[in-house]
Amino acid sequence: MSNYPTNINHCKNCGFQIDHYSFCPDCGAKKITKRITFKNLTQEFSDRFLNLDNSFIRTFIHLFTEPNIVIDGFINGLRKRYVNVFSYFAISLTIASLYSFILSKYKDVIFSNVFTDVNQIKASKVASDFSFEYQSLISFLTIPILALISRLVFINYKKYNLTEHFVIYLYAYSHITMVISFITLPLLLTAKNLYLILWIQFPVSIIYIAYVLKSLYEINLKKILIKTLLFFIIMSVLFVIFSIIVAIIMMKTGVMKGEANSSI
Repeated sequence: MSNYPTNINHCKNCGFQIDHYSFCPDCGAKKITKRITFKNLTQEFSDRFLNLDNSFIRTFIHLFTEPNIVIDGFINGLRKRYVNVFSYFAISLTIASLYSFILSKYKDVIFSNVFTDVNQIKASKVASDFSFEYQSLISFLTIPILALISRLVFINYKKYNLTEHFVIYLYAYSHITMVISFITLPLLLTAKNLYLILWIQFPVSIIYIAYVLKSLYEINLKKILIKTLLFFIIMSVLFVIFSIIVAIIMMKTGVMKGEANSSI
């Protein structure tokens, strides 16, 4: 069987005529002329994810070293040098889902190492099951909330509007989610102080987001500390409200009652 399926005259993505092109002049898509084989599929994976010069590695590194270039660049039209913000968010969800899947396999061991009371273990499992099941939804809801809080905190600055804050947090939230997943998974599987590890995640996230906003807004340390404190206060109030709502929902649906009855 030939490795060349058909003569490719038009771009499969946009329909533009590409007889004499290797890449579509209209949309930039690569002209694919060969059948898929294990070899070229492996090469495709290597080029996209394992090549140190690819855009994902560049984006990941530069979100540490110069997040203002990555994020502000995307907001102002830079599209080719770094991974698209929605693609980066999708990658972070994939990694976070893998993290949750592995963690769910060991949650009994983790909770038994941390808690001695049966009711505490059961309550922790209910909370973890809820977060695992609705992880993607939680992420989708968290980012616009963070963006709204951030816009309120920076209401006296006109550099970025609410939608642009949404882009900022898509990048920042995705990045810190990936980093925390890479770092905490081995710690959660080996350490006995679960709460210490979980509480480390929160300040690390706050510090990184503050660093990103300081870089974007080009403000001094004093101003970003004040903004971060205000951000933290608003977010804490919303978190308490959200926790109360979740608890009410769990009681209404009988989740907590079911757990209580099972322990009698």
